Amino acid sequence: MSDFNYKVVFFTRPGCPACTAMKPVWAQVAREVEEEYPHYHVGFGEWDVETDDWAFCDSVGCDGTPNFAIFSDDNSLLGVNNDGILAPSQFKSFIISTIEKNR
Repeated sequence: MSDFNYKVVFFTRPGCPACTAMKPVWAQVAREVEEEYPHYHVGFGEWDVETDDWAFCDSVGCDGTPNFAIFSDDNSLLGVNNDGILAPSQFKSFIISTIEKNR
């Protein structure tokens, strides 16, 4: 069992300009979610589509980078966002609304 109730995965690729632009948003929103919603126990991780298993990306419906997916502690897929670059408020809203829908 994971130490987290939910896991947010950032599907990224080295050299991807959109991924590079999303990195500071990713870091900001991770901090905000950890501070504002500690009771959700959300973990954040990155998946490099060039060096990690691309079949995993396909299995969760990620069609490119940057994309995001949220999983429960039993690794069930709860939601995917394929919209690319997101504003911090959009990204946080995606995370929190997905978690709250699946509680």
